[in-house]
Amino acid sequence: MIPQSFINSLVERVDIADVVGGRVQLKKAGGNQMGLCPFHDEKTPSFHVYADGHYHCFGCGAHGTTLGFLMEMDGLTFPEAVESLAAFAGVDVPREQSARRADGREKTAPLYDVLAAADEQFRGWLRRHAEGPAAAAYLKDRGVSGEIVTQFGIGLAPSGWDAIQSALAKFGQEKLRAAGLATTNDQGRSYDRFRARIVFPIRDTRGRVVGFGGRTYPGSGAKGEGPRENEPKYLNSPETPVFRKGEEVYGLFEARRATRRLDHLLVVEGYMDVVALAGHGIGEAVATLGTAVGEAHFRRLFRHVDRVICCFDGDDAGRGAAWKAVDAAFPALERGRELRFVFLPEGEDPDSLVRSRGAAHFRSLIEDAVPVSEYFWEHAKAGLDLAHSDQQALLCDFALPHIALLPNGTLRDLLLRDLVALANIDSGTLARRLATATHEHPPPVGDNTDATRAAAAPRPEPKTQALLHRLVLHPSLFADLSPEQREPLIAAEGLLGEVARFLARQPNADTAVLRGHFYDDEQLKALAAQPLTLEAPDEVAAEFGDCLRRYLHAQRGREQHAMAAEARRSGSLDDLKRLRDAMVTAPL
Repeated sequence: MIPQSFINSLVERVDIADVVGGRVQLKKAGGNQMGLCPFHDEKTPSFHVYADGHYHCFGCGAHGTTLGFLMEMDGLTFPEAVESLAAFAGVDVPREQSARRADGREKTAPLYDVLAAADEQFRGWLRRHAEGPAAAAYLKDRGVSGEIVTQFGIGLAPSGWDAIQSALAKFGQEKLRAAGLATTNDQGRSYDRFRARIVFPIRDTRGRVVGFGGRTYPGSGAKGEGPRENEPKYLNSPETPVFRKGEEVYGLFEARRATRRLDHLLVVEGYMDVVALAGHGIGEAVATLGTAVGEAHFRRLFRHVDRVICCFDGDDAGRGAAWKAVDAAFPALERGRELRFVFLPEGEDPDSLVRSRGAAHFRSLIEDAVPVSEYFWEHAKAGLDLAHSDQQALLCDFALPHIALLPNGTLRDLLLRDLVALANIDSGTLARRLATATHEHPPPVGDNTDATRAAAAPRPEPKTQALLHRLVLHPSLFADLSPEQREPLIAAEGLLGEVARFLARQPNADTAVLRGHFYDDEQLKALAAQPLTLEAPDEVAAEFGDCLRRYLHAQRGREQHAMAAEARRSGSLDDLKRLRDAMVTAPL
């Protein structure tokens, strides 16, 4: 929580004209200032900025304070506007502990400092390092202008095993590893994670760098000191306390800054697609970080806009990705929210298409994007002859579990109405079937997919499942537990115990390491692919603590039940005494 006293003093401390003047050309008008309104098109200035700390437009009626101006211009929430104004003033935002939990800033603030320093270093290397011209030439060949390089903070990680570690030695190895900038090999040697790559900083909605993405480029690096031939073209930061790959999107901060009244977001596949589109004036594009767009991504995007448009290739892979996006988005499609799809010609991506056909053509594709309902029925009906009742039944069996993912609302009602007509089913029968339909994510069509096998595998009870899910996505939580809290997890049966025992041996393991170690475990794969809805590290930690308490409570209940059964069987006074003692001791 931000103290109200700090907010009041911050607003008094910063001259509103200094903040507004960075966005609007102001001229003196008596004791105040005025200029062209940034909130509507006008030729005669009617936008006034007053010395007492507020603004008013006599043309469109826009008015507010310094914080309100930042919220309106940049699409910020109130806390984000406070953070932005504090950064403008060069002061840190203090935090108070709420009654529910500590803010957690003490743990994560140093990582933001390390990442900010790395961001500055990478950007400087692109301009000044000996390898910078080759990287800059590649960006220029891809149509990325100097303006876009600056807007997105694109930088360079030069070749060499320890360039960033040497440059940021003052932070120490532990913080560099915690921030995902350094890693170690099997021999214990520490080396830079990003080497001989063009680097893209990944920012949160406050503009803080939380991680990086790196891309190889032709002729990058010295032999043996850059990415190896079998390493991926793109490389992202690992999971850290401030970076969750399954939830973050690249370019969201920049999109909100570039477009004052952002009414939609365009989801594309990669960094280069985002920056290429921005270079052609299409500034609303964002990209997931090497993962399929998931429910957590959609929930994050829908907090900023009511319409999300997914842009995929028009081939089988692109349409497969679109169908996965449907299931991921459906739980987040509350009233007023909209999902659409753009399918590009096969062999084209947003980068290549906007460069070859231009921004106007690409804008026309966005305007003609396919509504999710249209794509849903196109996919669901594919290969079916609905003139036959057995094919109608197949359509109903296929479509209903997906529709059940939708929250109550107009879209759900319309799809059900369509299903009644297409499958020739009585609406009452359909309503009864819907009431019993599963609300878990249905597996993809086919019998040989990971998701299908994972769904068929035995699942632990919900309390264990919830705890395991959070541990898989945030393994560092295990290291924060006390020895007394770790002990029952290490002793647990099944996958929970296996994961806990592995983390006890490998405390620095992240989700990717877990997936690599348990590569043949379908349950862990499914958990790793299913993001959580919470974002802030302190919220995740608090929820993990709640899950742990519920799990331990359930474990204790089972132990007491077993003791009671033994006491009843034996009739022993000693057993009854042990049961009584167990019920009043061993606090959770």
